[in-house]
Amino acid sequence: MSVDKKLSRLEAELDKLRRRVRGVEDLKVASEVFDRATLLTLYELANKGYIDVMQGVIKTGKESNVFFARDREGNPLAVKIHRVATSDFKAMSRYIEGDPRFPKMRRTRRGIVYTWVRKEFKNLERAHLAGVRVPRPVAFRNNVLVMEFVGRDGVPAPMLKQVELSNPEEFFRELLRNVRLLYCRAKLVHADLSEYNILVEEERPVIIDLSSGVVRDHPHAQEFFDRDVANLVRYFRRYFSVDYKEVHSYIVSCGGDHGVPEDSQG
Repeated sequence: MSVDKKLSRLEAELDKLRRRVRGVEDLKVASEVFDRATLLTLYELANKGYIDVMQGVIKTGKESNVFFARDREGNPLAVKIHRVATSDFKAMSRYIEGDPRFPKMRRTRRGIVYTWVRKEFKNLERAHLAGVRVPRPVAFRNNVLVMEFVGRDGVPAPMLKQVELSNPEEFFRELLRNVRLLYCRAKLVHADLSEYNILVEEERPVIIDLSSGVVRDHPHAQEFFDRDVANLVRYFRRYFSVDYKEVHSYIVSCGGDHGVPEDSQG
């Protein structure tokens, strides 16, 4: 088959993929998110069976959008697509540089965004293996991350910010247990933990958006960790008295948490 015929066939397949992306009423958003490079990436993921159809927007943002999707078996998924053109690659660099897992990052805008997506996938892997309640990672490619959908019947679980908890003390205790597992067993600091990055699924916490997450020996890990704890304390003080030092001490007192196997930490 000639190169021209291959390109024509690929264009036809990309047109099919465009038509399979539903629920994006804003054409400007659609054109910014689904550029040619992203469509090619989605095409590769679809060919490998990870994605069959994308059915609507879960969350929109300046730097990324999350879509509801299904695989070939009809299982629900969340597909997170980073916009290369609008991502703050300088801010991203601060969370990547100093991480021994990514020593050869290409220092272009696209290279940084692709590393950012790879980092979130690796962080989700480590957290999931350590028993932290996070979306199970499925696949990643370039600026696209495929993961477990958190919700029911196509309706995403709400952010903590959007919920009035019926039993905030029990929720807080479980959340701290998960943050402790993240710190002690996965040896990660979330680095952007707040009521916006915690979902409430059947009155239980699910931690999301681990792209900022850093390993504990990252140069800024302590600063990021202290900020995470301060955010949690600030938010839950709306419900009851919370002591910053007690929360901080509980999370870092790892005891018998020995961490995930070395071959799973990269």
